[in-house]
Amino acid sequence: MATSADSFGRVDDDGTVSVREGDVWRAVGSFPDGTPDEALAYFTRKFDDLEATVSLAEQRVKAGAAARDITKQLNRLDKDLLEPSAVGDIVALRQRVHALREKLPTLEAKQDEANQAAVAEALAHREKIVADMEAIAGQDPSKIRWKQATTTMTELFDAWQTHQQSGPRVPKKTADELWGRFRSARNTLEKARRAYFQDLDKVSKEAKTIKKDLITAAEALLEKGSAAIPAYRSLLARWKEAPRASKSVEDGLWAQFKKAGDALYGAKAAEVKRDDETNSVNAESKKALLAEFADILTLTDRNQASQRLRIFQTRFAALGPVPKKLLRAIDDQVKKLETHVKSLEQEFWTKNDPEKKARSESMTGQLTAAIAELEDKLRDASGSNTSDLEAELAAKKAWLEVLL
Repeated sequence: MATSADSFGRVDDDGTVSVREGDVWRAVGSFPDGTPDEALAYFTRKFDDLEATVSLAEQRVKAGAAARDITKQLNRLDKDLLEPSAVGDIVALRQRVHALREKLPTLEAKQDEANQAAVAEALAHREKIVADMEAIAGQDPSKIRWKQATTTMTELFDAWQTHQQSGPRVPKKTADELWGRFRSARNTLEKARRAYFQDLDKVSKEAKTIKKDLITAAEALLEKGSAAIPAYRSLLARWKEAPRASKSVEDGLWAQFKKAGDALYGAKAAEVKRDDETNSVNAESKKALLAEFADILTLTDRNQASQRLRIFQTRFAALGPVPKKLLRAIDDQVKKLETHVKSLEQEFWTKNDPEKKARSESMTGQLTAAIAELEDKLRDASGSNTSDLEAELAAKKAWLEVLL
């Protein structure tokens, strides 16, 4: 009979292999075609496999793997270690499995706590997704920016699906309630979006009809040339009041309408250019006339200045129109002459206002009489009592000079 070095296995003379469990030997099999060492090596390898499984369970507990999965693994080990056909310290393996079971309640409690926190966080996340969808659905449909809102709706739906697939499992009842709210808000938005774009399409069709008529009317004005610009402006006012079509349609319609307007204004610009070329001679004549009568600005006699201005205005009016680009500069110079003569007229009438003149003459007479009276008093007064009289006399003479 042969035994292993660690005394956990033996091979009887008939080839039976046994394992020692405490003080008891238990037959685990036979290896008739091999040597005792080969027999022990075979059943020791089976023990090594069991020990590797126990070591793996220990590592999973240490790593914090799911307690439920570890429990299933330990249950399988209990069966495998009940009477295993292996040679080794089986009792020690059972003790290691038992030690792992004692750690499971703590691990399970810790994981339950973490799971509850994860579920609470998941519910809060889904609640946020639902609230965001409901916030959009609660807006006035006419004020929603549908392009942006549609993108947000898609993002929220994708976020819901991603979280549902990858997030922790949440209570079915709560999950169903949240999904019901989400779906209701989403359906409300979809319904409002369809209605909005249906109304938009209706308005676009109406706008297209109205603006095509305006384009036809604008194109009919082309044969009248620049004379039709007021009529085109009237059509433009109606265009601005009309509803808008969809952007692509609106842009195309506007291009057609504007083309007609550009043609009319182009004809007007050509006319102005021809007129400016014709009127350039008048501009030179008016500039020469302004230079000739520039002396008006130096005159101080209103009659002379007025007479000279009238001559200028008669000759100026006899000259034809000037190019528009020069009109303002020439008008400004004419206005300087007119302003100067007007200021001379104003100054004359200010000095010769009958009421003001009468008030001045009355005050002059009063001051003259007062001065004469003060002079008489000074002649009769003694030298020591004349200072006040002299001061009053000087003041009245100063006022008189102002009036004169």
